[in-house]
Amino acid sequence: MHSLPRAAVTPGPGCTSIVAAGVEWDAIKVPRYAGLFALGKLTRPGAVAVDPASAPPVLYFLVPPQSTAGWDVPKTTALSLAAHVVLPALHREAPPGPYWLIAPGRGRRRTTTADLRRELLCVIQPRAVVPSGPTEPRPHEGGRLERAQ
Repeated sequence: MHSLPRAAVTPGPGCTSIVAAGVEWDAIKVPRYAGLFALGKLTRPGAVAVDPASAPPVLYFLVPPQSTAGWDVPKTTALSLAAHVVLPALHREAPPGPYWLIAPGRGRRRTTTADLRRELLCVIQPRAVVPSGPTEPRPHEGGRLERAQ
């Protein structure tokens, strides 16, 4: 179903599955407002699931497995080994319930972790120092990002 070993997927409520993170992918849990803004800035996003029932509603960005060590973006959570994510059925692309904003079968399966981090920091901490980010001005920042030394 999600290209994971059978033991890593458990049927969940409705049209969902409870899937182990850290095997085929890690996930970054992001408040919907920040996730949608970051998604609009990503040039090559991977699969993104929406949990509209969470308070506040959240997006789950799938990123390469074990790429989230040291994740430090405020208001977000990295989910890897020993974590599980409730994912919608692959055909579910609209509410009600969890659904795919970008389903795994529609192009890239994973978002690049560094790209997602850079765009989330632009939303959550617009004046943050981004170690490997762009140096050109961003419309929402009004200035240049500084490179960390």
